[in-house]
Amino acid sequence: MEHAYIHLLHLLAGHPAWMLTVVFLAAFLEAIAVIGTFIPGSTAMFLAGALAGTGSLSLGWVFLWAIAGAIAGDGMSFWIGSRYKDRIVQFWPFRTHPQILDAGHRFFQKHGAKGVVFARFVGPLRAIVPVVAGMLGMTPLRFYGMNVLSALLWAPAHILPGVVFGASVLLAGAVSFRLVVIIALLVGIVWLSFRAMEFLVSHASAWSSAAGRYLGSWACRHPGPFGRFARRLLDPEQPDASSIVLTSLVVLAAGALFFGVLEDVVSGDPLVSVDLSVYHFLQSVRTPWSDTVLAAAATLGSVFTLTAVVVTVVVWMLLERRWRAIGYWLAAVVFSQLLIFALQFAMHRAPPNELLSDAYVFPSNHVAATVIVYGFLAFLLVRRVGMLEGLLVATASTVVVIVVALAGLYFGRYWVSDAIGGAALAYMWVAIVSLTAILRYPTVPPSRGFMPVVVLVVMLASVGVQLSINPPTAAPDHMPRPQPVLVTQAQWTVSLSKRLPCYRSDMGGDHKEPLTLQWVSNLDSIKGQLRAQGWIEGTDLSARSLLSLASPNVAATSLPVLPKLNNGVPSSLVFMRPGDTRDERDVLRFWPSGYAVENGVSATPLWVGSFAHERLSRASWPINILRVDKEESSFEAHTKANADLGAALVARVSCHGVPVSLLASPVE
Repeated sequence: MEHAYIHLLHLLAGHPAWMLTVVFLAAFLEAIAVIGTFIPGSTAMFLAGALAGTGSLSLGWVFLWAIAGAIAGDGMSFWIGSRYKDRIVQFWPFRTHPQILDAGHRFFQKHGAKGVVFARFVGPLRAIVPVVAGMLGMTPLRFYGMNVLSALLWAPAHILPGVVFGASVLLAGAVSFRLVVIIALLVGIVWLSFRAMEFLVSHASAWSSAAGRYLGSWACRHPGPFGRFARRLLDPEQPDASSIVLTSLVVLAAGALFFGVLEDVVSGDPLVSVDLSVYHFLQSVRTPWSDTVLAAAATLGSVFTLTAVVVTVVVWMLLERRWRAIGYWLAAVVFSQLLIFALQFAMHRAPPNELLSDAYVFPSNHVAATVIVYGFLAFLLVRRVGMLEGLLVATASTVVVIVVALAGLYFGRYWVSDAIGGAALAYMWVAIVSLTAILRYPTVPPSRGFMPVVVLVVMLASVGVQLSINPPTAAPDHMPRPQPVLVTQAQWTVSLSKRLPCYRSDMGGDHKEPLTLQWVSNLDSIKGQLRAQGWIEGTDLSARSLLSLASPNVAATSLPVLPKLNNGVPSSLVFMRPGDTRDERDVLRFWPSGYAVENGVSATPLWVGSFAHERLSRASWPINILRVDKEESSFEAHTKANADLGAALVARVSCHGVPVSLLASPVE
């Protein structure tokens, strides 16, 4: 997988003209009326920014072509509105969906010329408001002033997050490809959740109208009690009929998903066959750093955080005197948890993590509780804020649920089918409770624009308290590292030195830089000897050292030395020294080998190490990239060991063609 990723970057870097053409066309077509609905222009901008972040594209050219495409696209839509303003209502899709133009008219009349700028950031209206501006006779000079301003704001807003992502991937790839996978998963969750919510919001009205027409036709053919109930839902006097229809559809969809998963779990096919694959994949990309990040993210679904959110919402509902809403929500939580415990007891399904063998996990009560709390919270907030704020609230709720579920899968607390089953069952209950609340309180509640901020502060505070009390510094579900295997010095020099790995392995047994050093010594002794020979400890990762990555004139030794993984274990020791120029440096990294050499009285740890010569590369955008100079990194440590490392040379061996120096600290 890592080789395919590197090959893709080289392929894209070799065709920058094509990529910039795609950037222009995506920005242009996304702003064209009707066509823009089907063009993922924002996604294309993000990906282009990510490529710029890896140095594959020039950031300046990406900005230029994105802005040009956005201006040209809006200009084309404006011309269409001006040219066909009397006939455009007769064209498809405006002929069959007049509400599209109506929404554009309302938005433009509310915001005026500023609406051209605001609409650029609202997916459903991005390509419609320029058409309306042309239809209503906005002067070209005024329109293009707003058009250029909107493009200048829109392009950086969509490209710069991609740049940050690309730079993060570049740095993570230098450490371990496993981190690239984890970062891609987390960013993908956020981005896809936002796009999915944006798509749902933009199509919710059309879907509810279509469902309403179908339900009305069905109700006319069925005069019984169900028909009367359907006609009541579709009563034009009902203030929130569309929400009722959509919520009913969610109940049906979530119920169908849950029973489908239940059937697969009972029969053992086909979803269960995916469980093992997902679990093994997540275990293969585990690192101590991603353990820490996901353990911290999991606190969003902890009992402490969920309780804090529930208490906040209960107090809020008490102040609004929504007594029944509180009862419905708490009843849904209690009833769903009781049902889940009953299903778990009946299924007797064990989690993948053997340390949790006493627990039953289908469906996941942890995921279900998270969905019920954050799902109903999103329902309450969305009804009390504007469309854009509601989109952000729905996205944030979805992201929290998925990240909490991912953390549980990552640590082996349940299988993926357990998470899906728990989420589907919980979303069904959330939809039922929401439907009940709408029927009991059909009027739209008063606006509460400050509540999302209040809830966010409560969540961050609860997470901060938990992390300060119990910081996730270690892999919580990993067994203690085994004691090193003891060998004699003869066994090490004759056989073990040739059986140890010849190359650093990042993921899947792939070969990275050669491990040209094996050193028998205590860690403190190695540090003292390297310092005496002029080596300096690698710069720790900090805000200051990371900012140096974008410094216009920085020495290679001022940049952070990134730790690297060897079979999932981070380097225990990192040292560097200046090279022949200020743009070069040498880097030493050491990892525990899992062995210790006996010297009669005690045993001394055996370390394996690599040497790399790094050269500073400044790409066309403002970031400093250190790349390994492979021609000079074939450093034969055995020829310079005494002079450069201050260690005694014990022997020189060849490990499948890789020259390896066996070193030991001098006896004091």
